[in-house]
Amino acid sequence: MVGEDGDRITFRGRLSLTGDGGAVLEVADAQILFDLADPPPPMTVKETWVEISVERNRVSLFPSLL
Repeated sequence: MVGEDGDRITFRGRLSLTGDGGAVLEVADAQILFDLADPPPPMTVKETWVEISVERNRVSLFPSLL
């Protein structure tokens, strides 16, 4: 689920960590790829449901073919 609240966008979905320091958030039928900052989240968050809230002006869209 993606929601908007004022100047923030909230993503809710299941988080998967990748082996190369990234993460994939599954939201409905979509996958959102994230680069993670240091330190990365603990492996205990792998495959858990999370909520990520981001300032609207910090979100960019880069389409790619998989």
